[in-house]
Amino acid sequence: MALTYHRDFSDGLEGKYLKVVQRLAGTSKSVLELGCHTGYLTRELLSAGHRVVGIEKDPEAAGLAAAAGLPVICADVTCPSTFARISGPFDAILLMDILEHLAQPGELLQQLRPLLAENGRLLVTGPNVAYWAVRAKLALGQWDYQEAGILDRTHLRFFTAATWESLLTSAGYRVVVSEPADAMFPFEHLLLRAGITQGQVQSLRNLATHFAPNLFTIVYFLEATQ
Repeated sequence: MALTYHRDFSDGLEGKYLKVVQRLAGTSKSVLELGCHTGYLTRELLSAGHRVVGIEKDPEAAGLAAAAGLPVICADVTCPSTFARISGPFDAILLMDILEHLAQPGELLQQLRPLLAENGRLLVTGPNVAYWAVRAKLALGQWDYQEAGILDRTHLRFFTAATWESLLTSAGYRVVVSEPADAMFPFEHLLLRAGITQGQVQSLRNLATHFAPNLFTIVYFLEATQ
């Protein structure tokens, strides 16, 4: 389904999306967005004054983006000929929750290097398989794929903070930022029901990821240069 990964930002940006937009804040930048889906983030980047080229494999999702007037190319990023259609270089190349869906993500990362400007930045987000809930279920002998999330049934590769960094450095990049983008700790819903505010919950998340990032991070954000 084309809308499986669609996001609604009508209530504002948060988490990994807010982090990416903040990292790109400032002067207008040229951005190559891989796996832009229906263009929900593309629209935010354009609104922020950036020049964006999006690539999306799903023809239905790409069609929805194009129908909304967004600059999206329907193509497969694993096909080398795709990038022959792209004119770089770009100030930023964005891969949000893309690499874990690929059998050989390192090959794509190497193909992208010529498209990145000399002082350009590679921005990556991806799930953390060392998250506490995955560990707990694995300890019980459970590894159940889901429609979305860390154990999304379309994920072909699984990473921790260390192996995310290793993936990028092995492809010739230098990681300058590696930090939690989305996090959660046990029983948040019970705390909210007990009257703890969302702001207090966020403070607890920040504290948890400060002392045990590998345990409480759901999604990591990495920034790299050449």
